[in-house]
Amino acid sequence: MRLRRTRIGFTLVELLVVIAIIGILVGLLLPAVQAAREAARRMQCSNNLKQYGLALLNYESAAKTFPIGGTNWDAPLIGWQVRILPYTEQSALYNQLNFGIVTGSGAPDTLINGVPARQIQVPYALCPSDGTPSPDGNWAQSNYGGNLGSQRTPSADGACNTYFVPETINPVIYNYDSRGGADHGNTNSGNDISGMFGRLAPKIPMATVTDGTSNTFFVGEILYECHDHTGGWWHYNGMGTAHSGTAVPLNTMTTCAASQAIATRLGYPNPQCFNKNNWNYSWGFRSKHTGGANFVYVDGSVHFLSQSIDYMTYQYLGGRHDKHVVALPD
Repeated sequence: MRLRRTRIGFTLVELLVVIAIIGILVGLLLPAVQAAREAARRMQCSNNLKQYGLALLNYESAAKTFPIGGTNWDAPLIGWQVRILPYTEQSALYNQLNFGIVTGSGAPDTLINGVPARQIQVPYALCPSDGTPSPDGNWAQSNYGGNLGSQRTPSADGACNTYFVPETINPVIYNYDSRGGADHGNTNSGNDISGMFGRLAPKIPMATVTDGTSNTFFVGEILYECHDHTGGWWHYNGMGTAHSGTAVPLNTMTTCAASQAIATRLGYPNPQCFNKNNWNYSWGFRSKHTGGANFVYVDGSVHFLSQSIDYMTYQYLGGRHDKHVVALPD
C-alpha cells in the first residue's frame, strides 16, 4: 500500500509569488498612505494659520490696530508674533519676559527654565510638512510670515531685481503696488505698506483694509531654509515678521537652493540669483505642500492657493488698499 506524502510547506516558486504580490500591494498602498499623511499635515498647517488669524483679530479688537513689526532698532526688537502671544494661549510665556534684559541681538533673553526666551518655540509656529533643520539654533523659527504685500524688495545683487516693475496709471504687468514703495517695508507710515505688516512701526488698523477682509492676505506660509533673516518669529528683523510678500510669485524656490548648479538642475527660475540675500526672490511665500500654500485672510478664513494662480490676482490679494478687489480663486 502506497502512503500519500503530505506537503507541509510552500515551494520556492510559491513563496516568491507571495512576496511579489505583497510587494505590489505595498507599492499600491504606499502613495495613498503618504497622501493621507500629507493631508493631515496640511490640515494641521491650516489650523495653525487659523490660530494666527484669530489672535491677530483679537489683538486688533483690543488695541484698535494690528501689531507693529519693530521699533526702529530700539530694544527690545521683537516682532509682531511676540506681541500676540497673550492671544495665542501663551500668556504664561509672555508674562515671564523681561523686555529690559537684552543682548547684542536686541531680543529678550530672559532665561526661562535655563533657556533664552528667543530659543523657545510655540507649537503653532511650525508646519509639520516642512521639518527642515533650523538655519540658526539661536532662534526659534516659523513657517508663517506676515504679509508685506506687493512691496519693493530690492536684492543685494542689482542684477536680481526681476520683480521690480512699479504699478502705473494703466498697469499691464507690474511687480509692486505704488503704495508699497518703502523698500523692504522699512517705514513707520502705514500708507507706504501695501499689505498688513511692515518691518518698523506702521499703524495699520482694520479700517485701512479697504479692499475687503475676505480679499486680503493676512499671514502665509514661508520656508526658513530659503531666507537669510534667521531671527525666526522673535526678532522684528526675522523672516517671520514682515519678510514675505506677493511681488515674487508664489512658490518661487530659487533661493532655496544651496548653489547655482542645484538651482539649475531643479529648474528654478534665474538660478544665478540663488543667494538668499537676493530679497526680490527670497521674500516670498512658499511651502512644502504640493502645488501651493496656505494663507489666512484678514477675515480669519484659511484657503489653500495654487501656485498656478494668476500673477496679478495674487498681487491684488496681497494688497489691502490697492483698489483692485478680486474674487477668491476656486
